[in-house]
Amino acid sequence: MIASPWPPSPAILNGSNAEFVQELFQAQSASLLKYLTSRFRDREDAAEIAQEAWLRMYRLEHPEHLENPRAFLFQMASNLGVDRVRHSTIAARFSRSELASLRSDSHPSAEFSVAAQESLRLVEAALRELPEKCRAAFILNRGRDLTYPEIARELGVSTSMVEKYIIRALRHLRGKLSE
Repeated sequence: MIASPWPPSPAILNGSNAEFVQELFQAQSASLLKYLTSRFRDREDAAEIAQEAWLRMYRLEHPEHLENPRAFLFQMASNLGVDRVRHSTIAARFSRSELASLRSDSHPSAEFSVAAQESLRLVEAALRELPEKCRAAFILNRGRDLTYPEIARELGVSTSMVEKYIIRALRHLRGKLSE
């Protein structure tokens, strides 16, 4: 099912944030959808990924302060798509019966536990390789669900720098986990 159209009605959107995102949407929506469709091969998935990217863009406190909003939007959408593919791949590894047994059994299989521990070890090792502020920005965003402006205030850096830290961390983790 194709996601509902973005942007929502002007009555729902208010403030300069909404105006900025709406202008960006008008300028970039077609190219973003085309990019995602070519990258992920499924128009419905691409539309859902695009919608999630637009919603996240709207939720930013000051997207108009981003150094390159278009690049940020496309990178965020690409990351969302990769996360979706990765999630689908992981889910496909387990048969329905294995998932049912995991739900009904409070103790996962030894193989599952070992695989999970190994994955966690790889992620922790990759995170330790990152510079301190880059690692902190990633953990605050993905672990504590803080927004980029909140992270910027906590780390004493610009929102743009947080964006760069997150992109760097994601690229590093992607590279390490695909080795």
